[in-house]
Amino acid sequence: ACMGGRIRSSLYDMIYLRFSKTEILHLMIATALVAAVGMSLYRFQFRWDFLAIFISAFVIHELGHKFLAQFYRAWAEFRVLFYGAVITAISALPFFPFKFIAPGAVMISGNLSAARSGRVSLIGPLTNLAMGTGFLCVYLILAAIDSASPILLVGVRFNGFIGFFNMIPFMGLDGQKIFGWNKIVWVLTMAGAIGLFIGGDLLSGGATMGFLRRFF
Repeated sequence: ACMGGRIRSSLYDMIYLRFSKTEILHLMIATALVAAVGMSLYRFQFRWDFLAIFISAFVIHELGHKFLAQFYRAWAEFRVLFYGAVITAISALPFFPFKFIAPGAVMISGNLSAARSGRVSLIGPLTNLAMGTGFLCVYLILAAIDSASPILLVGVRFNGFIGFFNMIPFMGLDGQKIFGWNKIVWVLTMAGAIGLFIGGDLLSGGATMGFLRRFF
């Protein structure tokens, strides 16, 4: 019984997500900023389904980092980063053509190996690839029976964008840590994110690709 109790306690410590009041406040501020950037991509159309996609893409990404870090017995809490939050807020302005989404990050403290630290960084973009791929599969299945909703492509594009942005290998983003840990993993993940975004964009009319062609 004593051994069973220790096992249950160990599993609880690894799986249970622990939040402080400060972390919850910081997550709420950052989520509002990300939602604003997401809405600016669609001319601030206030729709609950849009908001659900933007918020889930960001929050699940950050919780992925937090969960795996705590699973490895490290301290992990989200914090808003002042300069990142300011630039994110500025990029939410409707006339600002390039979007920046990095209002904060999960701060991690603990004795993690390079491989574990790389996996903690990787799991965030992987959540976006998984969600974006899920939206894409549902869209293609429904399109086959002529009942697909364009909102699904919003989920594909936004998750692809979040994944791509976080895989940039500098500015302290996830991509920088992943690139230093395993370059093959970085290339595959970056390619997946770009492919997801471009696929979603082309299926929805290619607006972003048309915009980029003005410059290249």
